Amino acid sequence: MNAETPTRPFIRPAIPDDAEGIAKVHVKSWQEAYVGLLPQATLDRQSVPARMRWWSGQLQEARADRWTFVAIDPSAGIVGFAGGTHPPRVMFGPAFKIPVLYVLQSHLRQGLGRKLMHALGGAMAQHGPGDVALWSLASNLPARRFYEAIGGRLAAVLTEKDHGRAPLAGYRWRSAAELADKSAAGRG
Repeated sequence: MNAETPTRPFIRPAIPDDAEGIAKVHVKSWQEAYVGLLPQATLDRQSVPARMRWWSGQLQEARADRWTFVAIDPSAGIVGFAGGTHPPRVMFGPAFKIPVLYVLQSHLRQGLGRKLMHALGGAMAQHGPGDVALWSLASNLPARRFYEAIGGRLAAVLTEKDHGRAPLAGYRWRSAAELADKSAAGRG
């Protein structure tokens, strides 16, 4: 090991070779975080090969309007990831969306979620101005507390009747720069 070899978890942009590690975290995170919140059959159907195919496609296609960052523990590999997009603008829609943010339970409360959101907010802010939005299971209280701790404001709650799925809570930040600032380590 030399002076430049990381010894603590760090964040970096995802690369195509990260597809398998991201897929494993994606599946394991669902199976850890959503027990009792989603039907067990849904959790049991999660598949690393299926997620890996999807992530391989996403990471192979370089796009200026999509960002993925990974959290890497030098001794364990990929332990978290976050992704964001700059979708086509629709009336009242956000300029940026965050469809995924997952950190393995073994690595929670180490600041990795904040660091992932900080990196994502920073990348989005370089793309231009605009608000940021994400959806969380309404029943996922730890995730909701995290979004609120980094400045997310509850913007909407969708019931099952609204969209035919589990109830969702929508959070927003006024801008990607605000997200980057509020999620900076040690800030709330």
